[in-house]
Amino acid sequence: MELSLFNIFIALYLSSIIMLMIRLWWPIHKYMLENHPYHPTTKWWPVVFLIHLIGFIIGAPFLWGCILSNDLRARFCKKYVATILEET
Repeated sequence: MELSLFNIFIALYLSSIIMLMIRLWWPIHKYMLENHPYHPTTKWWPVVFLIHLIGFIIGAPFLWGCILSNDLRARFCKKYVATILEET
C-alpha cells in the first residue's frame, strides 16, 4: 500500500474516532456503571456504544477540541451525564 494524502486523512479520521470513544464514551460509561447500574444506558451499553460510534463517525471533525482539551472533555461529559439523568 502506497502512502498518499488520502491514506493519511483516513488514518487521522479513524484515529480521531477511536480517541473520541476512549476520551468521551468510556469515562461516561464507567461513571454510569459505578453510580447508576440500573439506568437503561448502562443495561443496554452495546446499543449506546453503537449510537456513540455512529455519532462520532459523523461528527468527528466537530469534536476534535474534546480530544485536545481536558476542559472541553470534562464539560462534555458533565453535560451529557446531566442530560441523560434528568427526568422529563
